[in-house]
Amino acid sequence: MSYDILGLTPNAPLVLTPGTTVYSGVVRIGQNARVQVFRSDEPARDFGFYPPDVPPLEDAAPAPRVWVEAQVMWFVPGTQSSGRFPVGVERISAAYTPDPRGSGARWLLVTGAAHAASGLQLAYRVTLQRA
Repeated sequence: MSYDILGLTPNAPLVLTPGTTVYSGVVRIGQNARVQVFRSDEPARDFGFYPPDVPPLEDAAPAPRVWVEAQVMWFVPGTQSSGRFPVGVERISAAYTPDPRGSGARWLLVTGAAHAASGLQLAYRVTLQRA
């Protein structure tokens, strides 16, 4: 099972050099279901999102270098979790993937896994460096 994206708020892009841009923002993940039952020994659940302000790449364009980071900003303590529940994010990565709508462009997809009993708000930062 994977987490739903409950909210996504980008910050203004930061241009460091003509070829290097930093995209950042806040993503809120969790489950849309009203009743959530988690066990403390469950593995991390996957999540993924497309940062809305990162421009697409044409199919033949070379992919830039990509660095991605995420950190926990806030979490909702779970009232229905058993025992101590880990909270955090792991395996964060980003890659250009084909447009799920079928155009010839590729979009940057940020993926990762998280432990969150009731919800998690993450700060993300993606740095793109073009050749």
